Amino acid sequence: MAQYIVTGKNSNGEGIVAVTVSAINQDTQVVAELDVVGAVRNLLAGAPGVVSVGAQKFEQVITNV
Repeated sequence: MAQYIVTGKNSNGEGIVAVTVSAINQDTQVVAELDVVGAVRNLLAGAPGVVSVGAQKFEQVITNV
């Protein structure tokens, strides 16, 4: 799974709250990871002082030579 950082920003564009999603534990896929990220975005969008919300996705690529 990729790591996501969802950041709520104020009117100056400064990050005032951030949530990192690095793991979702499920026996079988019940919830898609993008649905979880979307839910976190919606939650932060309703927080006091948050004007905009952005999400960044980070993936680690390992190459064996």
